[in-house]
Amino acid sequence: MCERLKAGQTVTMLFGGDSMLPMINGNGDKIRLRPLDADEKCIPGKVYLFFDGNHYIIHRLMRISNGVYDFRGDNCYKHEHVRRQDVLAQLMTVIRPSGEEVDCEGEWWTKRSRKVVLRRTVKNTVAKVASRKARKRWAVLYFILLAVLMWAPLNGLGLPLDNFVFGLRLDHLLHGLVFIPCPFFLMDFLKRRKVLILFMALAIGLFTEFIQYLLPYRGFDVNDLIGNSLGILLGWIAILPFLLRHPKY
Repeated sequence: MCERLKAGQTVTMLFGGDSMLPMINGNGDKIRLRPLDADEKCIPGKVYLFFDGNHYIIHRLMRISNGVYDFRGDNCYKHEHVRRQDVLAQLMTVIRPSGEEVDCEGEWWTKRSRKVVLRRTVKNTVAKVASRKARKRWAVLYFILLAVLMWAPLNGLGLPLDNFVFGLRLDHLLHGLVFIPCPFFLMDFLKRRKVLILFMALAIGLFTEFIQYLLPYRGFDVNDLIGNSLGILLGWIAILPFLLRHPKY
């Protein structure tokens, strides 16, 4: 294959793997590649054959930064980073098992590729933000903000907390909403032990309300405590399916 590309010839080969789904199916699709001239510029968004370590890979070029070419498969999370001299050929055509040929420069391929790349980018971003390492960082911020909301003299801000929303006092409703994420952020610190997460979250809800009893500018309210507990219970129920699938790590 490389010898033919070096000789300036196109190459048609069977594509293997699922890294480029749904644009290229490794279960029967063939691809046609054309060689790149030595001084030809690569275009982000196009699909190329490149050499990375000990592997020849066919993925999409995402960006070029400081001479580094960033590639990613449409169905992948990880990226590959190579230099221009390691990029060997550009994808021209995808040939389906039925014999249909899809022009990779055509309008359909271009529009569909943009949607696939956007969907994968959003999915990767969500996965990164929700990763265990990221969750622990967010947890620290969450509990700091929780302490500020529970113990800071917010009554002096003139907020209309005695208003009613859906028949519930606004401050009680806010207490419930603020504590919904609490079980989620405790999950990684308590090794996903279901009952322990629930009791620890309830203890935090009780502790934050008890401290208000000791503060001269705040007040202990049983209804606030009930709001805390209901929010925690709702948050715990929301993560329960995940805890059942992944009990411990």
